[in-house]
Amino acid sequence: MNNQQLKKQLEEQFIAKGWGYSWDHKKETFSVEATSHQQPFEISLPKLQQKVQEGQESVEKVIQQLLGQMESVFDSMERRKDLTLEGKEREVFPVMRSTSFPTESRTGKKLVYDEHTAESRVFYAVDMGNTYLLIDEDLLHTSSWTRQQLKERALFNLRGLANEAKQDIVAGNIFYFFSTTDGYGASRILNQALLDEYASKAEGEICFAIPHQDVFVIADIRNETGYDVLGQLTFHFYASGTMPITALPFDYKSGEVEPIFILAKRKPK
Repeated sequence: MNNQQLKKQLEEQFIAKGWGYSWDHKKETFSVEATSHQQPFEISLPKLQQKVQEGQESVEKVIQQLLGQMESVFDSMERRKDLTLEGKEREVFPVMRSTSFPTESRTGKKLVYDEHTAESRVFYAVDMGNTYLLIDEDLLHTSSWTRQQLKERALFNLRGLANEAKQDIVAGNIFYFFSTTDGYGASRILNQALLDEYASKAEGEICFAIPHQDVFVIADIRNETGYDVLGQLTFHFYASGTMPITALPFDYKSGEVEPIFILAKRKPK
């Protein structure tokens, strides 16, 4: 499918959904908005075409995924208009993101976040059921919350989530997988009690991984092969995740997590 055909298909979808749009011929970019007061959603046709060509999914599926993402963004914008944190004390959670993740919203508002490691940051969100909205500084201020209050409430709610793990033993090494559908799988790396629980019962070196937002891996590495396995599975999850964070695992020493580089067949130094 060439660019003109892809452009036509997208236009038909926008019209069917009642969305307004404009086309920048020079940049080959759509600017789409669901209502006149919302921030437009930008779509680069060359980038979309590249995704289609590089992937293994059909054009139709890629378009449907894009439309689903757009609907989610527009819905989030609409919900955010009158949003307040008051009365939502039990609905705020920390979410993990890579350090390359934007620190401003699409509308230019500064998001609230804390540094975590050289590879990761902690953002904060309001849970809306089937999605969540990242909290910006304006929302924090209008709700009369401090950053410390937000952090404490988010971590408290995180500790209340179920922590069921699937265990797998590979070459004498034990791996625990927390793969959830609540959107906060990787956030469990912030649950200090959970980390200490698994560290206390580990017979080898304890390592963690947060390759994407929906999975948290704890590894009890008991031999050199374990590091190879950890490195490979972390990269696999990172490459397949919808919101990748980092392909580097973490070491755990004195209550602190640090990214580590794993060389094939060798323990990281």
